[in-house]
Order: sequence, then C-alpha cells, then structure tokens
Amino acid sequence: MARLRVRLRGKPVYDLTLSEDRTYIAGRKEDSDIVLQPEKGISREHFKVYFANGAWNVEVVSRYGEVVYNGEQVQQFTLDHGSQFAIPPYEFDFLNTSAEASMPQTSEESPHLPAVAGAESSEGFDGSEEKTVIGASPTTPYIKIVDTQNETQEMLRLDAGDSWVAGRDSSCHIQIRDQRVSRRQFEIRRAGSQFVIIDLGSVNGTLLNGTPISASEPTPIKSGDAISVLTNYLYFELHDSSFQSRLELVNVQPPNPLVPMGSEVLPMEYQQQPSHELMPYQGGMAPMPYQPQMQYPAVGTAPMPGGPLPTETKKFDFQKNRPKIIVGAVVLLALAYFFSGSNNELPPPNPGALVGPGSPQEAFLKLKPEQQALVRQRYKDAKNLYMQGKYQLAQDEIVKIQEVVPDYEDIKEIERLSKEAIFIQEQQRRQEEIEKAKIETEEKIQKQATECQKKINPSITVADLEECLSPVLQFNPEHPRILELKAQVEHINAQREAKDAERAVYQSQVAKLRALYDRAQKVHKSGKPLDAIAAYEKVMESKLPDPNGFKSQSQRNIASIRQMMNSKTATLQSEAEKYYQSQNLKGAIMALRKARAMDPTNPDLPERIERYTVELRKQMMSIYQEGILEESFGNVDGGESKSGAKDKWRKILELDVPDGEYYKKAYIKLKKYGAL
Repeated sequence: MARLRVRLRGKPVYDLTLSEDRTYIAGRKEDSDIVLQPEKGISREHFKVYFANGAWNVEVVSRYGEVVYNGEQVQQFTLDHGSQFAIPPYEFDFLNTSAEASMPQTSEESPHLPAVAGAESSEGFDGSEEKTVIGASPTTPYIKIVDTQNETQEMLRLDAGDSWVAGRDSSCHIQIRDQRVSRRQFEIRRAGSQFVIIDLGSVNGTLLNGTPISASEPTPIKSGDAISVLTNYLYFELHDSSFQSRLELVNVQPPNPLVPMGSEVLPMEYQQQPSHELMPYQGGMAPMPYQPQMQYPAVGTAPMPGGPLPTETKKFDFQKNRPKIIVGAVVLLALAYFFSGSNNELPPPNPGALVGPGSPQEAFLKLKPEQQALVRQRYKDAKNLYMQGKYQLAQDEIVKIQEVVPDYEDIKEIERLSKEAIFIQEQQRRQEEIEKAKIETEEKIQKQATECQKKINPSITVADLEECLSPVLQFNPEHPRILELKAQVEHINAQREAKDAERAVYQSQVAKLRALYDRAQKVHKSGKPLDAIAAYEKVMESKLPDPNGFKSQSQRNIASIRQMMNSKTATLQSEAEKYYQSQNLKGAIMALRKARAMDPTNPDLPERIERYTVELRKQMMSIYQEGILEESFGNVDGGESKSGAKDKWRKILELDVPDGEYYKKAYIKLKKYGAL
C-alpha cells in the first residue's frame, strides 16, 4: 500500500493512503483531495498523483505551477519508495509498503537520510534509535543577531522542526524587532543535510551575503553566511552539538603556558575544524580542560566554548602610521640634540681649532662682525622656530643662513629635519582632506539615499531610481545603501511584472469568454433557438473568468428562448387542433411538425403526428383507388357530370402532405398523363 505524507513548514498535515484506482488532486481548490493553503505559487489545481504502468506518478496540471524534485523544477516524474518533492512551503514524502518491507529499516521520522555504508544504530537512554553516520557530525543551526558594530545581541538555536520563519511578527521563530521589516520576511528550511533560505514576498527583500534572494526558488545557505534586511544583520551558523561531549572523551593534559605550541603539534582532533563544523555557542559554561590555540573564526561564527575569545594581537601597520613615526623620531632627535647640555647661544670658535681652506669656519670667520652676529641670531631663530613647530619659517631662516655660510654648524641637519616635518605636515593635511572628503561623500550618499527612499513606490522603475541617485552614483556606485535601494526597486519591479503578466493572462481569458458569448448571440439572432441554446450552454460550462456576468446572462437567455419555444409550440398545437376539428388533416400535421421542430423534447407531438398521418393516409388511399378505378374504365379526364381519374389525383395533391405516400403516387400519375 502506498502512502503520501505532507508537511507544512516541517509540521505533518496529511498522511494519505493511496488507492491505485483513484487519481488524487492537490491544490488550493476546496474540493481537492489534498487541500493546500493559498500560499504564493500554489494553483487551485496544482498537481495530480495517479497510478499507471505499475508505478505511482506525479504530473503538474497547473498551467503556471511547478514541483521541485531532486533540486529541479519538473512537470512530471515517477515516484519511488522514499521519494521527496516539494511545493514551498509544502514537502511531500512517498512511502510504498511493499518497497519498504524489502529495504533496511531506517528512522521513520527521517526518511530523507540516506543509508551510509559502515553506519551503526545505537539506542539512546530514552529507548529511541539514533542514526549515526560515519564521516559527518550532527550539526545544529543557529541565528546570531548583531548590531551595527557587529556585536552579538542575541543567539537563537533553531532546533524545533525543519523550517523557521523570520519577521517582525511575534509568532515568528526569528523575531526581527523593526517595524520596517515584513511580518513574515524570510524562511530557513532544512533540505536533507543542507539548509536553504527563501524570501516570503517581503516588501524590502532579503539579502544573502549582499545578494537578493528569490521569493520563488530556495537559495542554499551555509554556515557563516550573512543575512541582511535593511539595517538588520543576522548570521547563519552550524554548530557541532556534540563537540563538548566528544572533546571530554579525549584525555589530553593541559599545555604548559610557558611553552609555545603551534597547531602542527596538536592532536588531529584539536586542529582547526572546517568552517561547516564550528564549535557550539555555550555561553556561561565551565572552562574546558583543554583549549588549543586556534585561529579566530570568520565573521559571523559563534564564540569559543568557555567564554569570550582572548583579545587578538593585531599586526602594526607601519605604512599607515609612518607620518606619526617620523614626527616622533624628529621630535626625539631634536630634543636629544638641543637639550644635551648646550644652550641656545653659539659658543665662540675654538682658537686652537684648525681652520682649513674652504672650511665652514673659514667662511664664517671671513664675515664682518655684524654679519657673524646676524648669522648667529638667525641660527638661534631657526632652532627656536623649529622647536615651536613652525617648520616653514625655520626653513626660511636656514635658506638665508646658507646664502652666507652654506654649511654652518649643523644647519644641514636642521634643514633635513624641517623638510621632513614639512612633508609630514603636508601628508597629514592631505590625509585629513581625504578623511573629510570621505565623511562628506558618505553624508551626501546617505542624504540622497534617504531622499530616494521616500520616492520608492509601487510604480517606480530602476531608471527612476538611478536618476534620483545620479548626483551620488559617481562617488561609489557599489555603496551598500545604494545596492539596498536597487534591490528594493528590483524586487518591486519583479512583483509588478509578475502581476502584469497575471493581469494579461486574465484579460486574455476574459476576452475568450466574451467571444463565446458574442458567437451565441449571433446564433440567437439567426432564429435558430436550439443552436442558440447550445451556444449559450458552452458559455455557461466554460471555466474562464467572468467579470462581466456573461454566464448568468446566458442562463437568462436560455430561459427566455425556452419560454418562447413553449409559447410557439402551444400556439401551433392549438392550430393543429382547429385544423383537425375542421377535417384539415394536412394543416394539422404541418402545424404539429412545426411544433416538433421548435421543441424536439416534447413527448406528445410525435404520437399526435403519427395518428393524424395514419388517418390522412387512409383517406388518400380511398381517393387514389377511386382514381385507379376511373382510369380502368377509361374515364381519365372526366366530364361535366362526372369527375375523372385526374380529378381524383389532383384532390390528393391538395389534401395530402408533400411527403405522403399517395401524394407521390398521384404526382406520378398526373405527370404520366401530362397534367403537370
């Protein structure tokens, strides 16, 4: 015996035993065998399940609907034991008793898990059987909700059922507390050992890693993926629910904190796990007996067991901090030089010092005393200006000194330090201008995006949005806020195009019904009541939409035609009775024939016509025999006192119906004698 199980968002709603002599219809229609809720993408009659050629089959009967089978959208396929297919948010499991009996027993609650070679079944403490699959660790899905600083605000464990809905409604599994979010924004579903996400027709759309997801086709989602709805950010994570218990089974001594330990010397089970087997989030639990040195997980993964992660030692960016380093070095050199026991006054030249030809001392000594005093003063001013941070003014004084004494004392060193300080100041100024420009650009983008957000309406197009954003698109066309607005408008356009397509199909069907009704009216006007009734009945039996009330009007027209037919039939029957009373059988028969043509369903008319016809035939037979008798006596033409055979036959043509037996005989006789 075959069975079909139906689940809605992971919860069983049907368990149907299938009979081979029946066809089962599934859809939104109330009289369907499997009634589905009016979710998006489900037709009134969506698909049928039937038995043919020794197997159960599924065939889509909806014109625009499809069924997801083995990850693909298909129109028809054959069911095997354990087959699964879906019409989101519904999932269908097919079980065949005969096939089930010949296969190894598996957990009934998880028919979608395939048998794995080497797998063992162990019985738990509650007596239930838990399937163990070699090479795969059981994972539990989590949703981590973070704030704008990427700080964890809430960690939700998704462990009930196989589907979870997110939205601002309080009944959602994942509640997003933002009035801009739809009541039902998106849904995460378990698909075997994988997970998928689908948008539930939300207003603002849902982004997965910055890319909008579909509202009709599920999108695969893996651990660490980022989900964003407007300014709300969530991370999907898969945690190893048995990691802690498996870790405690390993008897490893805690490492010596004084001995550095790399990942290559750790036991295999403690080395970095793949991204799809992250450790579970268990805040507040006791520290683990052993915790290896591991690299930090990617953004969006759960914290390590035993509390928060240690502070990460970041690599110092020398390039970024180069201006600050140079400034600090210059200041230190200057302080070391100027405060190493000397004062601001230049000591007099040493008399015993050698003054070589072309040396700086020789050039200084050749100056006049007032020039020497001026050089000393400028040297002093240059040092003071440098210490005050007025590097350009110090550089100006140095240039004046070098015009007189090119290499006076350590003036070149002060010149070098001043130039570096000026360069650093210029770099800082440029960096500040860049940062200021970034801030101004960000403010412009945010302001323009806010203005464009107000203009988003059901009739907006992508071109309208780009025109609105044109003043800031040149700055950063890939800005998250711009991409968010584009995603919203594209979603609105997709919905509008889908509605336009539906509206076009609807109008086409309405036009077809109008054409049927117009054709019926033409037949009605042609004076063929029976044909008109048949044409109007086609209008009534049509399943096309009828916003103009053509079906009800057709029903009224049929009633009017039948009333007219009954009235004419009654009149013709009354005329026939009068003809009969006056012994005009021909007139009576002809009137009844008209009545029968008007109403073929009247049971009384054929009997009366037959009765009058028999009576008329007897009368005509008598007259015809009289004519034959006169013919035998040679009295064909007759005379004044006695009528001949021709007179008898002419009387038959007058009294008999044209298709009567003796009418034809009399006609032949008269034609024979040239009387016609």
